[in-house]
Amino acid sequence: MVNFLQSQFNKPSAAEEEAAALKQLQQKTHAPQNRRKDDGRVVVEGVGNLMHHIARCCQPIPGDEIVGFITQGRGISVHRADCEQLVELRAHAPERLVDAVWGESYSAGYSLVVRVQANDRSGLLRDITTILANEKVNVLGVASRSDTKQQLATIDMTIEIYNLQVLGRVLSKLNQVPDVIDARRLHGN
Repeated sequence: MVNFLQSQFNKPSAAEEEAAALKQLQQKTHAPQNRRKDDGRVVVEGVGNLMHHIARCCQPIPGDEIVGFITQGRGISVHRADCEQLVELRAHAPERLVDAVWGESYSAGYSLVVRVQANDRSGLLRDITTILANEKVNVLGVASRSDTKQQLATIDMTIEIYNLQVLGRVLSKLNQVPDVIDARRLHGN
């Protein structure tokens, strides 16, 4: 009888139970271990198994700081944290932004565009593609233009990169090619 009375007397009220449940839910929502993996490429904070896609406007690759944006009907769009379009999205719908980081098991390649500007000469494209071949970088497309008056060549290459370190190494080597003025990543198509 004493045990029964103690259990009834020490029983939390309905309001206390509700407050405790809400606190527990908030802790689970904001806990780092609550991040969900969506195919191992991107880890999104507090969101379950939603599909995601890499934003074309900024083409993030592993190593870039990223942010997710919950789209209407297309899952989560993954942007670089410094994406110009993300600034607009943040201003108009900040409640749809979610924290995201690269997963540990990413292994897929990511396409991006690299622009090389150089003094035009014979063998320039060969020198550039030799570097890409030596770095085992897959070239998905090439578009080049030449300004014959100024003897300048602009080469846009869509390449497949696996992480930011590889991109940095490739850009460094491209900038060392004789007659190359600038080699850099473009942030959109």
